[in-house]
Amino acid sequence: MHDKIGVLKYFIKPQYYDIYPLNWNEIFGNKRKIYVEIGFGSGEYMAALAKENPDINFIGFETSLTALYKAQIKFHKNNIKNARVIQGDARLLIRELFPSNSISKLIVNFPCPWPKERHKERRIFITSFINTLADVLKKGGIIELATDVDWYAQEVYNNFKKSEFFEPEKIIENFNRPIKTKYELKWDKEGRNKYLFIAKKIKHNKVKRVLEGVSELPHKNIRDINIEKLKELKDNHIKENNLSFTVNSIYEDLLNDRFLLKVVSTDNDFMQQYYISIYKKTKDWLVKLDSTTIPYRTPAVKFSVYKIAELIEK
Repeated sequence: MHDKIGVLKYFIKPQYYDIYPLNWNEIFGNKRKIYVEIGFGSGEYMAALAKENPDINFIGFETSLTALYKAQIKFHKNNIKNARVIQGDARLLIRELFPSNSISKLIVNFPCPWPKERHKERRIFITSFINTLADVLKKGGIIELATDVDWYAQEVYNNFKKSEFFEPEKIIENFNRPIKTKYELKWDKEGRNKYLFIAKKIKHNKVKRVLEGVSELPHKNIRDINIEKLKELKDNHIKENNLSFTVNSIYEDLLNDRFLLKVVSTDNDFMQQYYISIYKKTKDWLVKLDSTTIPYRTPAVKFSVYKIAELIEK
């Protein structure tokens, strides 16, 4: 059995931090430059790169828990100390978790190109993310994309060419790198074409973040609750400026004077699902985020807690 403590030490849960963007020098215990990989799969590329470059800190983003675990096993087996992993949508989290001018290199290896037109906005290098990278990358910082899809490489090149913040290089066909992913090795054997795109940041951009500064845990004490008003919240979409939330489900535990609300909130493009707990204390009721799910404490999350408390108070 793998040493679970050794594996999990690489896993960062940014939701538990109180200040954003994160202080990466404090997390790693040094001031070394930072490389970020999006969609690292089973982690063989990131592990090899981190092992060969102990003077660089590596942060990887993945949505798959299985991939996150497999990568950490590789880090643990190789005694790697300069790598961390995060679960979530990198396009949003890179904007929120990294200060301006903090990343030296961003690596994306063979991402899904989302070929259907209706899925176009799911592709990584859309305009909004390019603008984010123009903020978080250091001046002279590098974007490196490897893909086996020719039209996708050309689309990414064209997108960066339109940006005033980057200088793209010509696409390199059938490139050769000293470290390769397992799929890259397989495709090399099959003689499959592959394409390398590189762009350099030449001008800084400032983006607006959803999370910034100190983020307190939202909660509200109220005198009493109106159960009928509480039940009316189900499927009710509540919006204020760019903040909105919907209560999808309400669970009751009347014996213990407790309610649990399943909520989906949105701050512009930042969507989260979580639970809000409402329960009776000695003299009053408390409305707070439930500990079973810890969302990022965005303005919409805070808005949902305080607005629900306001709407159900008797």
